[in-house]
Amino acid sequence: MVQLRLAGMTGSPRQFVSSRLAAMLGRAELPGRSELVALRPATRVLIVGLAAVIGLAAVATFSAVISLELSTVTAPTWLGRSGSAAKAAGTRASAGFENILQRPLFSRNRQVFVAAEPASAPPPMAATLDSGITLKGVFMSDGVAKAFLMTSQNPVGVWVQVNEQIDGWRIAAVTPEQVVLEGQGEKLTVPLHASGR
Repeated sequence: MVQLRLAGMTGSPRQFVSSRLAAMLGRAELPGRSELVALRPATRVLIVGLAAVIGLAAVATFSAVISLELSTVTAPTWLGRSGSAAKAAGTRASAGFENILQRPLFSRNRQVFVAAEPASAPPPMAATLDSGITLKGVFMSDGVAKAFLMTSQNPVGVWVQVNEQIDGWRIAAVTPEQVVLEGQGEKLTVPLHASGR
């Protein structure tokens, strides 16, 4: 019999395991034969059945772990037969699945996907000039003429002089009653807004 002396463990491993198991059950020691005989037969059968189920579950778990570990192990290359066969099988497998990868699986006609030619971008459209310009004020003094214009892009308004640009329009002329704008071959006359006076 092997005697183990580890941190408080004296006696045989069987005694150590039985004392630990009894402690898990909340007892000082495991039940004896006399206690088991005192139980009803149905209770004894139930205990034996549960122990068998637990044992089978442990064996199944253990065998699954071992088979999983063994499935990842490859044969050594010095055997020779397994290495070349595995390479050939891998080559055959990849060649067999290439056709599946080329044709879409859930497509009705299962044709090889052909990328469409990229459509050429439409030509840029000519910028349209904003005709919603409002003249809110005019300033004229000593040969300087300025107009206060509001647009949809600049609702706060801005002061502009002759030959300056605003929203694509060039200021052609500023008079006390109106502003003349030119842009893209068009001419726009904006009168002084009545509420701006």
